[in-house]
This record gives sequence, structure tokens and C-alpha cells, in this order.
Amino acid sequence: MSGKKTKAKRAKNKKAPSKKSGSKKRTGLFIVSILILGIIALIAFGLSKSKGEKKGKKHSNTSISQQNKVISSCKRSPLFPTKHGMKAPFAIDLRQGAEFRGLRIIEARRNGKYLQLPGWDKYGYLGLYTLDDKGNIYTSPMPYVSIDINPPKEQNKILKVDSRTGEMNVFMSLPFTKPPSPKNPFGVIGLEYDCTTKSLYIASIAGSTYKKEYGKVFQINPDTKKILDTYDNLDVMGVAIFAGKTGRRVYVGLARKPEVYSIGLDDKGGFKDDLRFEFSLKDVPGGADVKALRMRIKDNIMTLKSREFSYSLITASVSMRIIYTYKYNLEKDKWEFIELHSENPNAHLNNNL
Repeated sequence: MSGKKTKAKRAKNKKAPSKKSGSKKRTGLFIVSILILGIIALIAFGLSKSKGEKKGKKHSNTSISQQNKVISSCKRSPLFPTKHGMKAPFAIDLRQGAEFRGLRIIEARRNGKYLQLPGWDKYGYLGLYTLDDKGNIYTSPMPYVSIDINPPKEQNKILKVDSRTGEMNVFMSLPFTKPPSPKNPFGVIGLEYDCTTKSLYIASIAGSTYKKEYGKVFQINPDTKKILDTYDNLDVMGVAIFAGKTGRRVYVGLARKPEVYSIGLDDKGGFKDDLRFEFSLKDVPGGADVKALRMRIKDNIMTLKSREFSYSLITASVSMRIIYTYKYNLEKDKWEFIELHSENPNAHLNNNL
């Protein structure tokens, strides 16, 4: 009996492990199945995320392209030239010298007619310009060879040429931390109009000294002449707006260094506190210690007209000599140098309206 009992016990014990083993196998299979399903889910999620990122990236490219088209798409040519018998396209001629001062409109073709209305020379020599959505021209006085013609106290002004009549008048005088002086006779230099927010962006270096920057970049509502925002204590010459990977930014050519920086803009066009270095005009093949005076951006290409500048009339009378070209790299969110070349003597004809 004891032997049978032992045998039976052994038999019972033998079956028991078999039952547990089956349970373990089923549990193991269940766990393996869960793991496999989990891996499949992760792979599917990864593929979905990858497609989503690619789709989002494509949307981002499209969005950026659309934003940049909006930035300058509303600018219009003035109406008054056609009333004086001129044929489009036109160019604004702001070459300064003994030949003339002020503003001229030129037919942008060989031997094209030019127009200079009475009163266009009363503010002396002029600097850069921009257009708005109605065809009004905004420019500013800028000393060229003599502060007798362009006295310092008259330099921190914006001039407006009416699109319909062609009349030039002072649009507004800008405030300054310190007034212009013979040591720095410059005021407003850079101008740009943003179609996205219907704002004027104006750069002034009025009152700055050799050692201290008192310059400002203004955001102005041209309809109300209200100053909406300022970026202070930065001397800027060229101004341009571009929407990149991190949003819309105003690009500025510094007056003291051969460098270009940018400042982020909020939804209303106000300045963010994120001044960012972009590139140096000196650190490229053939580059020089010049300043970015005029800046234009179109189809992800930035063109810079540069000149020597040191706050004196001697260098102010030197014409712009080197044109730099950069292309925007969306992946890196950087501007990459393409080339530079000497300025064409007839480059003013490229300033088509």
C-alpha cells in the first residue's frame, strides 16, 4: 500500500507540474504576443509620426513661402508718374551728387524719360526709400557732402511723396535720445514697409556718438503716425523683413560692424527681446569691413548693398561698391553666402517700382 501510495503520489505529483507548465506556456505566449503587438504598435506609431513630420514640414515650407509673399505683396507703384506722360515700369533714382539732389523717377529702360517735380529738392540729399500699399513713397533726408545742405537738426525726419499728387512733405519727425550733431549728422537711414501688419519700420542713428549707441528701430502705423514699438540703443542702417523657420523677423545691418542681425516680431509686428547674430560681411571670400546699407529679400534670396561708414560725411560721400548675395537655408535656419560683386554704375535702374 505504501508502495502504491507512493506511486500514486508520484503520479499525482507528475501531473501537477504538467498543469503548471501549460499555464506558464500560455502566460509566456500571452506576454510574447503583447510584446509583439507593442512592437508593431511602436513601429506603426513611428511611421505615422515620420509621415506626420514630413507632412508638417511640407506645410511649414508652404506656410513660410506664403508669409514671405504677403510681407511685400501689397506694395504698389505711385500713380502720379503716368499723369506726367511716363510709361511703366519706373525706377526711383536716389543717386546723389553735383548733378542733382532729391528724388527723380526714371522710366526703367534705356534712354527712358525722367521726372523731378518742384519741391523734390528742398530737403537736400535723400537716402533710402520704401513703398506702401497705396503707392506712397517714404524716404528721408541724408547728408551727403555738406551739413549746410542737410543740417543735423533736419535729419531725423520721414518724408512722404503722395501717390496721387507727387507732392513731397514731412510725414513725421521722430523722437531721439540725443539730437543729431556735426559729429554725427545722421538721423533716419533704413526704411521698410510690412504688408502683414501694415507697419513702417524705420531705423535712426540720431544722437549716437563714437562710443555710445542711441539708435532706435521704430514700428510705426502710417495711418495714425503712432509709434507702436521701438527697439532701443542699436545703430542700424539697412532693414528688411523675412519669415523663416522661427517666424517673422526684421533683419538689420549694423552701422558699427560689418554684421547683420535679426530681431523676432510678434503677431502685431512688435519687437521681441531676442537680438540674434546672422552673419558677417567680412567673413566671406572677398568680404570687407563695410556696412549693409540697403537690404532686399525675395524668393529666399537676400541682396545687400554695402558701403563704408563711420558716421562722417567723408565716407558718406563714397558710393556703394559691393553687393552681397545670400540664400536662406530652411533646414539650418541660416543665411548662406552665395557671391559678391562690384556695383553696376546703373544699378539705380534696378530699383523698379
